Amino acid sequence: MIDSLYEKALVKKNNINARIKSDFDDPKFDPSKFWRNYRLKEDNRELTICAGDGSINKKNFMGFIFYVIDAECLIYNKKLQIIESSEIDIIPHHHYVDDRLRSYMGIFEIKNALNAFEKHDIDVFLFDGSILGNLIRPFPLEKKITNDVKEEIKIRCLPGLEKELKKELEHSIVGITSSKFDEIIGDFEKKTEAMIYLENLENLMVISELIKNEGPVVAISKTSTSNEYFESEIPDMAIFDRYSRKEGYSTPKYIIISTQVKREFPIKNDFFRSLTFTIFYARLEDHKNILKFELPYYASEDKIKDILKIVKSKSAEGYPLLLKKAHNDVVIRKVDLERLSKIIGFMEKSGREML
Repeated sequence: MIDSLYEKALVKKNNINARIKSDFDDPKFDPSKFWRNYRLKEDNRELTICAGDGSINKKNFMGFIFYVIDAECLIYNKKLQIIESSEIDIIPHHHYVDDRLRSYMGIFEIKNALNAFEKHDIDVFLFDGSILGNLIRPFPLEKKITNDVKEEIKIRCLPGLEKELKKELEHSIVGITSSKFDEIIGDFEKKTEAMIYLENLENLMVISELIKNEGPVVAISKTSTSNEYFESEIPDMAIFDRYSRKEGYSTPKYIIISTQVKREFPIKNDFFRSLTFTIFYARLEDHKNILKFELPYYASEDKIKDILKIVKSKSAEGYPLLLKKAHNDVVIRKVDLERLSKIIGFMEKSGREML
């Protein structure tokens, strides 16, 4: 079979490449209006830089899913300090497992960061990924739970969740606080859906706490399908990357949450809808990868240059060193998952043994 695919690739390569070139050569794209080739200076001040990342992996067994999460926050000023958190557990099979586990990982990452802010005077915190996407993207189950059930969950659980979350953050405890309300959630007809909704509320709570530290927070994405600049099916990142391979940045775009999200947030609605995010793209070194930046506040172009100077000074090969280290530290490989499952003693079949 693979031989026929090689033949097909040879036959179609010219046609496919011509279509790609035609798409990028569309005259409505004019990256020169937005991109600045700009040689960034490095900021050599003694600053406290923080960066965090997380990882998740899972293995499906016939009766359950075994999952592993870890997250790390690195703090550097002359010496390196580490905040770590992790979880190993099982979860039932259901339609929302992947979204739910990603939410868990995000909660762990942000709680690590909040602990870092509590213990250190952070000048810049580098967040791996998109905060804006977490706010704009609708929650799983958004339309699956009735408003009456949502309100009952908030009435019965929200005050206690806020109290427990505050206490855990004060004592540097990282975990899924919502799990402490399993007994109350057990009263609901659709227990899994109700718990996921409560976990989503917890996710919003920790995001709001992170954003309150707005000044130091810099979210960085290695990939993005956003199209705020060119409103094309081709992502902005790809268009800028093709236009220039030089060090530089794009002029900022300002995303007002209230214009992007028509629905109301289930908690802290006024706070979230009042936010303005600054987004831009940057290349920290010639011919290296382009990155997307998000700031959870309105930032001038001069402020953006200052941030890029700081980030560049702590980067190598066009990427922040602390983010790279955090990523490498937390990666959970398949072999790690297998070893951990054996330590737990899982003997149940996964259903793939015959392949």
